[in-house]
Amino acid sequence: MGNRTLTTTFRNGTLGFLSAALILTTNVTSTAAETTLKVAVQTLPAALGNVHRSTSSSELYSWSAMFDPLTMVGSDAVVRPWLMTSWEAVNPTTWHFHLRDDVTFHNGEPFNADAVINTLTYLTSEAGLRESLSRVVSSVAAVRALDPYTVEITTHYPNLMLPAELGIIRIVAPKHWQELGPDAFALDPVGSGPYKVDNWRPGKVSLSGFKEGWTEPGFDRLELIQLGDPTTRTQGVLAGTIDIALVIGPDEVETLEAAGHTHNISRGAGAMGVAWLQTEDGPISDPRVRRALNYAINREAYISALLNNGTSAATQASPSHAIGWDPSLPAWTYDPEKAKALLAEAGYGDGFDLVIELAAGGAAADTAIHQVMGQDLARIGVGFEVRSITIPDMITKFNFGGWEGDGFNMDFNTKPSLDALRPFVACLTRKLWHCRDSLVEKTRDAQSTWDPDKRLALVRELLKAYHDDPPMLYMHDTVMFDGLSSRVVGYAPVNLIVNYHDLRLANSAP
Repeated sequence: MGNRTLTTTFRNGTLGFLSAALILTTNVTSTAAETTLKVAVQTLPAALGNVHRSTSSSELYSWSAMFDPLTMVGSDAVVRPWLMTSWEAVNPTTWHFHLRDDVTFHNGEPFNADAVINTLTYLTSEAGLRESLSRVVSSVAAVRALDPYTVEITTHYPNLMLPAELGIIRIVAPKHWQELGPDAFALDPVGSGPYKVDNWRPGKVSLSGFKEGWTEPGFDRLELIQLGDPTTRTQGVLAGTIDIALVIGPDEVETLEAAGHTHNISRGAGAMGVAWLQTEDGPISDPRVRRALNYAINREAYISALLNNGTSAATQASPSHAIGWDPSLPAWTYDPEKAKALLAEAGYGDGFDLVIELAAGGAAADTAIHQVMGQDLARIGVGFEVRSITIPDMITKFNFGGWEGDGFNMDFNTKPSLDALRPFVACLTRKLWHCRDSLVEKTRDAQSTWDPDKRLALVRELLKAYHDDPPMLYMHDTVMFDGLSSRVVGYAPVNLIVNYHDLRLANSAP
């Protein structure tokens, strides 16, 4: 199917529009005998099937099998059609989006403008404000149907990034949602993805291939199995009970390869780090201390030893492939003597203790990396206690507060849009980490300008400001190592979103 499409394209930090004819194809494979794909995840969604509740990668690993997004943002930051086939900006605050006309939800409801209106109206309503995704679409003022397969979206302010931001919005069956409401829908989710939910119970979700859908699944059945320990997930691949082990340790790659299996390394949409909680007293309140902590960490050493050199050190609050990332900002060099001097200057020459909360297992080698960072910090007299919490607890605390300690592990995440501005937009509504009041207006200006060059300049000014006065202990660009059985081909996640619609057996015909 060919579509005339306004495609948002970014190259080397620049933003522009290309009109292009895009052909969306889906590889379809049928199998003679019933097949089951078994995927091990660290945790299943705490919100069950309420796809509006979180933007966490751990949730999206599961939801991407069941629900379709409106657009898809590639690792090259190009916005591609998905449920929306094309779009155009009528003026800086009005967009027209054209929809696929061949999509059906798992319960037989048709996908059309009403489905898009249902989802966006809920997320912008008072009731929808409790959902994390409501913050992603905060620019949306109104949405209406121009015809059954065209919607008009108006925004509160000019938003160049709207097509990209819609890549995180996954559409639910509208009548089913309206009849059940968010809580009951979470127990009986209905989307339009390649697999539909048959049974959702603690520790396991059983799905069957939705063969009437527009992306025909490569397997008859899909099982999402919760296995909290990465080694256990890897052992499942080795034993033949698991086909895909999401988020394994880099040290387990060699074991898989030796057994004839393989792995995938994918970069995420964030910059990993320890975010310092907002405070007006104590060591962390002093920017000299926050700079000292960054000089104390030997990132290159742990990236080599623990991450197989699969990523690079973070220099700023953005991954290096995001729109607006500034290559001119200097790296945080390993300089413990400079760190000690800054601590002494700030009045903390005798050191102090820090407590952080870590949702272990959500990122590659995270426990081991934090142990190494603790050793580095001890060399400058800083104690570093790491308290383990679960990923559901972390999501709850991130959304509603309740942190205990001085900071928490997180990635300054730019998904879905790969927009380096996105982490700073959080400062407009809440102050989890060291947001700076003096930068609020600059953030608003960057968010609402229709001039791409001005936007880029403002984003880079923000990145520099948060580099020079760091709100976090910068670590590295997010990277994930996934284990793959030798029987699975086609695995190519994009910004950590699994392409379930492309997966098939190695011995199946192309």
